[in-house]
Amino acid sequence: MDRFKNIDAIFNPMAIAVIGASRSPMKWGHIILANIIVGGYKGKIYPINPGETEIIGLKVYPHIGSTPGKVDLVMIATPASIVPRVMEECVAKHVGAVVIISGGFSETGTQGAQLEQEVVRIARRGEVLVVGPNTMGVFSAQASLCALMPTVRPKEGHIAFVSQSGNLGTQMLRYGQDRGVGFAKFVSSGNEGDLHCEDYVEYFAKDQKTKVLLAYIEGIDDGRRFLEITREISARKPIVVLKAGRTRSGARAAKSHCGALAGSSQIYDAVFKQAGIIKASTTEEMFDLGRAFVYLPLLRGKRVGILTWGGGWGVVTADACEDAGLEVPDLPGESIQELDKILPPYWCRGNPVDLVGVLDRARHLKCLEILARCEKVDGMIVLGTITGTSFFDSVIAGISEVSAEKGERIKKELEKVDKTFANRINELMARFKKPIIPVTMMPEGSAKTLGILTFPTPERAVKVLAKLFEYSRHSDRQ
Repeated sequence: MDRFKNIDAIFNPMAIAVIGASRSPMKWGHIILANIIVGGYKGKIYPINPGETEIIGLKVYPHIGSTPGKVDLVMIATPASIVPRVMEECVAKHVGAVVIISGGFSETGTQGAQLEQEVVRIARRGEVLVVGPNTMGVFSAQASLCALMPTVRPKEGHIAFVSQSGNLGTQMLRYGQDRGVGFAKFVSSGNEGDLHCEDYVEYFAKDQKTKVLLAYIEGIDDGRRFLEITREISARKPIVVLKAGRTRSGARAAKSHCGALAGSSQIYDAVFKQAGIIKASTTEEMFDLGRAFVYLPLLRGKRVGILTWGGGWGVVTADACEDAGLEVPDLPGESIQELDKILPPYWCRGNPVDLVGVLDRARHLKCLEILARCEKVDGMIVLGTITGTSFFDSVIAGISEVSAEKGERIKKELEKVDKTFANRINELMARFKKPIIPVTMMPEGSAKTLGILTFPTPERAVKVLAKLFEYSRHSDRQ
């Protein structure tokens, strides 16, 4: 019997029940139900509460057995002590899967672990899959399902994400929401009493809309199975993992937080290397890499071309490239000759290509294309050429002689120039299959309207290029 045959019920349910639904807006049974409704879920929704008749305009049922028809997914938001009885009712109803929001299980110690084992034993007897316990819910763009504790409305996209921390995971969803980055699926895996991180990774990898998989992990129970699954998947799709609990204090916190056994950091590093997993060092880097693998071509060689509006950024970026194991190669004579025709005679004639303060954006675009088609350049970082309205906001808007009408025209012209530059970057990436990353003076997240991936610092851009190169070498060996 394939124990995971019903996993699709978690992410594409036709009918959902919320056990512990409440009229009180300060209870999770109300918030989760409201999130499902407001999130646009189109399937059937059955609130369960023996003491109510109607909640948020929906008919309330006294118990799961009283609901009409099949129920694919059940959200449980009741005290931990009564979850075994609730699970017995779910088994009798032949539901596909349950998401146990409730805490008070293995993360609390021996007694809680025994309670968790009892719940899972009942579920497996009835072939019911369990997410959690101690989880903050699930999200599926395909089903317009936002069955989460916090009020997050993720944008639809191409990232699938499993997180052993519900709080961290949902914060990342909100981070993406603010920056226009979308997700295909998300699960807060909680204590992983039944389904484990590798089960979700295996399921997500089969989703055609998912281009990259993210995982936040604090501990893995079955390291061999995790290695086998991720090694097979990483040959086809990048897997980015942030492993927490590296230090003694972090490992102790992981144990009390979700009952995870953190294990040796060195062992995890070795497993990641064998599996072709891309390791993120911070939450910021995990998010950066997730976006990069969605939007950028891989870096097929380590040679980086740098185009900069000013010298300092170019120097910093060159240092960062070398520190990351990348190269900043000399440009061939033909590229130098082409750039000579565009730039002032006092330009540096090297890489980084310093635009020496030239304001003519048309010349910027010509330099961009020369670098992009250069055979000695595998990828590019472009510094300062996309400005947003920072110049207008800091200078033009403060000049009293500039009327509001004229100021608006200037602002629109600046936006038009940035959009032209962004479109050209996308065209060149599609043509030459090379990643091009702008580093901008715009507030982070404001570039989402341009349709390109940008970073606020060259160091973050360089780290992304280095990981794109690391993964390209792994995929080429497969």
